[in-house]
Amino acid sequence: MKGGYAMSNNGKRQTVLLGITALIYVVFGLLTSVIGVAIDRFQAQYGVSLGVAALLPLAFFLAYGLTSIPFGLLTDRFGAKPVLLLGTALMGTGSALCYLSAEAWAVIVSVFLIGTGVTAVQIAGNPFVRVLDQPSRYTSNLTLIIGIGALGYALSPLIVPVLQANNLSWTTIYLLLAVVNAVIFVVVAFAHFPKTTTNADERLNLGRFFHLCRNPLVLVYALGIFLYVGGEVGVSSYIITFMNNVHHLSNDQSFWPAPTFMHQLFPSKTALIVALFWLLQAVGRLVASALMRKVSERAVFIVHSALTVVALVVAMMGSEGVALVSFALVGYFTCVSFTAIFSAVINSFNHDHGMLSGILGTAIVGGAFIGWLVGVVGNAHGMVWGMAVNVVAFAYVMAVAVWGKRDEGALTR
Repeated sequence: MKGGYAMSNNGKRQTVLLGITALIYVVFGLLTSVIGVAIDRFQAQYGVSLGVAALLPLAFFLAYGLTSIPFGLLTDRFGAKPVLLLGTALMGTGSALCYLSAEAWAVIVSVFLIGTGVTAVQIAGNPFVRVLDQPSRYTSNLTLIIGIGALGYALSPLIVPVLQANNLSWTTIYLLLAVVNAVIFVVVAFAHFPKTTTNADERLNLGRFFHLCRNPLVLVYALGIFLYVGGEVGVSSYIITFMNNVHHLSNDQSFWPAPTFMHQLFPSKTALIVALFWLLQAVGRLVASALMRKVSERAVFIVHSALTVVALVVAMMGSEGVALVSFALVGYFTCVSFTAIFSAVINSFNHDHGMLSGILGTAIVGGAFIGWLVGVVGNAHGMVWGMAVNVVAFAYVMAVAVWGKRDEGALTR
């Protein structure tokens, strides 16, 4: 945003705001990944088909496509705080409704509401991180924040089984998250955010919005977001299906013999690998954030995007053990792609960061469509070919890393 936020010299306040943002990201990570854990439980509880259960992730990611741009425009007009408050309220309300819903359709609608809230906090939060430190450190800071938030993705496959082992419904996780969101809402409401100085030429302006949509750099990188998120969802959502179909590995096979403690804690190899996919991605983002302060951000992006493709191909072609390890490593190597693409666009403009965030956020809808395509191809031709869809998606991301924007300067109109 031109003029941006009035920067405070109070480093402690900036650290607190970064901490609040990171906590919000942990919560939306939990709300995102719990969908994959809940699908079979949703089927069993409401007696619906897999086709109906598949509407859960579709509803969640559809929210990105429908609401990212409006939230981007609102962020440019009113600043980050009101949009973060709205998003937190929507996540909390949707979570409470998921816990209370007695009908399958009500859960699906509630998940869409949660997805809308997650969209709001990500659209407002991503560019907001930029104003809390030097713009040159934006990529590493955003990688750090999203890396901390990614811990939420890894926790869902572990929390839900623990709840059920203690005779609680799997929906209890939504009750817990509703309470957490209520607390975060209060904290954000009383937190002192940097002032927004929005100039007249930054007010809601559809003409400028369509001008940005035609910008070649924005288009190339928005497609990168579309394909990256699609590949991420396409891999993480189908690891279990791939291992079942290709290596005939059932969901009740563990790395440890029964009835040991480790077997009780991790009864399924495939579920543990899904958790490790997200955990290693979180660890990778923390490592990459530190690495980017010493090494060229572009070099880090190129190496990680290339190794993502390599690890995925090895997972597709290797033995059972090789595939399990390689799928987990795919999570690690994807650690920088989203933030590198996002920050490259934001840092290329001195203004319109909310609208740009909205355009890029809309591209996250790729998670719905690429994930669906992986399933369709896998059903028709086998899961090796289904996973190959993700290879194409990640290959485009690698091309963006290699041949994309190289300079750090901002573009003018």
